[in-house]
Amino acid sequence: MTVRRPALLLASLLAAAGPASASLDKEAKKWLEGVSPIILADEQKVYEGLKDKNDQLEFQKIFWARRDPDLGTPENEYQVQYEKVHAEAEQRFKVAGGAATDCGKVLILLGEPAEVKRGTESSDPGTRAPEMWHYRGEKFAGGEATIAFNQTCAGPTTDAFRKQLDRIAGEKVVHPNIDYRFEKDGHLVKLADLLPKPSPAQTLLKTPRQDFQVSTQTAYLKAQGSGTALLGLVRGDASGLAAEAAGASKKLRVVVCAQAEDADGKVAAFTDQDVDADVGPDGAFVASFRMGLKPGKYTLKAGALEPKSGKGSIAEMPIEVPDFNSGALSATMFLLDSVEEKASPDPADAYSAFTLGRARLVPHVGHSYSKSQQMWFFYQYYDAQADEKTGKAAISASATIYRGTAALAKSQDQTFDSVVGGTTIGPIDLSAYFPGKFKVQVKITDTVSKKDLTQELPFDLTK
Repeated sequence: MTVRRPALLLASLLAAAGPASASLDKEAKKWLEGVSPIILADEQKVYEGLKDKNDQLEFQKIFWARRDPDLGTPENEYQVQYEKVHAEAEQRFKVAGGAATDCGKVLILLGEPAEVKRGTESSDPGTRAPEMWHYRGEKFAGGEATIAFNQTCAGPTTDAFRKQLDRIAGEKVVHPNIDYRFEKDGHLVKLADLLPKPSPAQTLLKTPRQDFQVSTQTAYLKAQGSGTALLGLVRGDASGLAAEAAGASKKLRVVVCAQAEDADGKVAAFTDQDVDADVGPDGAFVASFRMGLKPGKYTLKAGALEPKSGKGSIAEMPIEVPDFNSGALSATMFLLDSVEEKASPDPADAYSAFTLGRARLVPHVGHSYSKSQQMWFFYQYYDAQADEKTGKAAISASATIYRGTAALAKSQDQTFDSVVGGTTIGPIDLSAYFPGKFKVQVKITDTVSKKDLTQELPFDLTK
């Protein structure tokens, strides 16, 4: 098996912004300081790169919308609660620095502790009595947690503590699919244009129908900052649709649309995108979509609308979005048909959702290959532990193809020194294998944490 290592790291839901060194005026800096306990590093980078005042104000609207528990109400309940607790932290920890201190951040992120133990009072200006805050609840490992704060309201100096605060701040983003995108002119896309609007695609999602046969499947990647990127495929029968000749093949313009509904039936994320899809020899088209979601269970509705005929179809399936932001070693993988290099992503490309950096991944539909096909697969790991001295991770990964318990092929072991990494492997010639059931297994070893992780994907081989 051949290992190919393009630059494939996180699937970012944050568009590239201007240089972070762009200066902010006094008002913009004040806003940034006010949200410092909860703003994510990627968000701050985007905000600091905005030079236009209107873009800064639009960013602020998007920032709060991403954290709004109910977009259908006129009031942002989380923003109201945040501003209340932030004011309390400013007053309570004023002598040490207010809400920007570790005491302030923890109070804002975790709320009031169940118990506080105070140490000896200090007479030094700018200091307080050291405290031990004790929390209880299911969200803490072992059902409880204790945080020690010194006289300046600073918490533990460990990297793990800082990462834990970042993870908790990331959990406040309940709509990761509402992100920071940029127009061709470099200005930020307005919040109003990121929210659902009445359209034929939205109507189709609200009142699903099947004018042609359609199916959907999903894959997942970690998204920068928070949440998980759902990468989906829609496969539809194009025989009754207005496909047009494009050389030796046919092209079909469709609107790919999808939405994820939570247990209460509320739309947690949505997308619709015009794409140009190839019509294959089997008379079917395949197109992709991408959404950002919090981990959890949803009902996915996904399909396509052909604008010329007005025909549309929606497929529905339950999904469970994995959590790649727990801080523990995790990984994902999916099957591919090929990997191509692209100079830049094309939003109208049918596989634009699977374009990572300059690598255009062509995902495989289903889990069955024929002997005449070549197989690729992609894997990515997250949250490897970095060595405290070097700041680098030490990961080794191996990939093996099995039929039953028999190992048929194995790739060379790959090593990585980043906390997040991955690669594509292929092409794999399947012609020498007998038809049957197989699996591809990737074993990831974190030398620093001394932990192993195994990921497997089954696939069938036909004649």
